[in-house]
Amino acid sequence: MYCSRFMTPDGAGFVYATGHGVTKVVIPDLSRRQGAPDSVSLPEFEPSALSVSAAQMLERYFQGERVELNHIPVVLDGLTLFRQNVLLATRNLLYGEICSYGQLALACGSPHAARAIGGALAVNPVPIIVPCHRVTGSDGRLTGYSAPGGEETKRVLLVMEGINFTGAQVVTNQLVMHRVLGR
Repeated sequence: MYCSRFMTPDGAGFVYATGHGVTKVVIPDLSRRQGAPDSVSLPEFEPSALSVSAAQMLERYFQGERVELNHIPVVLDGLTLFRQNVLLATRNLLYGEICSYGQLALACGSPHAARAIGGALAVNPVPIIVPCHRVTGSDGRLTGYSAPGGEETKRVLLVMEGINFTGAQVVTNQLVMHRVLGR
């Protein structure tokens, strides 16, 4: 196992990887918006070229740069095939794009499985690289996020990517999935 640290405006995050891909991303709680602590110790793993590269890209992302992360290899071992397929389909959402759980269910070939899609996203071990924060309710509501800070962290990430909100909902005309569905 390898590990590298990246900094966000709200603290340190960590990328864990094997020789085959990124296995876990830990992001700080973005909901507090308190700024980064002065020092954060690195877990006791050596860095690898992959973990360093992924950490550098995540740091650029958190600095507000439009960075596409869907080419970074990930390892989703331990998840069911359905969950792996959901997470891999989610990787097709690019920076600043959002879709609904129902649209993602349709893209995965399970049009009636929106709740199961939510369950798969809830166990995403590599947030941001697998951009589960880009999936909303069909009406644009933020309906959960398993990273620290929950829905408020999800909102911070979406706003950072240029997604507009009306109150607590994203503007639904921003929902896209045509490219993922091949239309």
